[in-house]
Amino acid sequence: MFVKYLLSFLFLFSLGAQSQIGSVIGHKNNAIIQQSKTRKDRVTHNLVLEKLAYSITKGKESQVEKAQAIYLWITKNISYDHELRVNKKLQKEFYTSRENVIQKVLQRQKALCGGFAFLFEQLCEQAGIEAKTIHGFTKLAMAYDKPNHSWSAVRLDGKWHLLDITWSVSNGNPGNPDAYWYLTPPNTFIKSHYPEDINWTLLNKPPSLLDFIN
Repeated sequence: MFVKYLLSFLFLFSLGAQSQIGSVIGHKNNAIIQQSKTRKDRVTHNLVLEKLAYSITKGKESQVEKAQAIYLWITKNISYDHELRVNKKLQKEFYTSRENVIQKVLQRQKALCGGFAFLFEQLCEQAGIEAKTIHGFTKLAMAYDKPNHSWSAVRLDGKWHLLDITWSVSNGNPGNPDAYWYLTPPNTFIKSHYPEDINWTLLNKPPSLLDFIN
């Protein structure tokens, strides 16, 4: 019931938010680079996510339990957006701000890699958990001049972990994600994911990008 209310609210809110795009932030390679101009929009956006995060994590005590609950909720309620992947017009409508992407993800209940990662990051933030969206490369890339994928990092009990919700959804079944890509050990994760910022390998001696490609 709460999710249905949330989606209806987001639809109404987004009608008035599309023209409220302002200053440039974020990823330098033209990923999600802008944020809402008005403070009112940001407050409303955060309030919606705060209520959703509370609903998802209600009854969970530890950071580990809350992060897993958010991961499972996303994987069971948000599917991969095949239409957005190939529709350039939709991409222009979506990729105006992180807030707009998240609104669209919740409205459509579908996402691409950035949408999965941004939603996880902000729901974790509302639950008091530090998380980051990581941009980088995968072995599926045809070229390595700019990042081709986004995934997540989450800090639990003082230690950072890696996860890829997109691959959990894509490699799993409806309602049954591939848990291999949740809190994957860094020395395994590096075999398929290489971050733009090498610090996010979480390895003491990370390989070079050339080594990763080869």
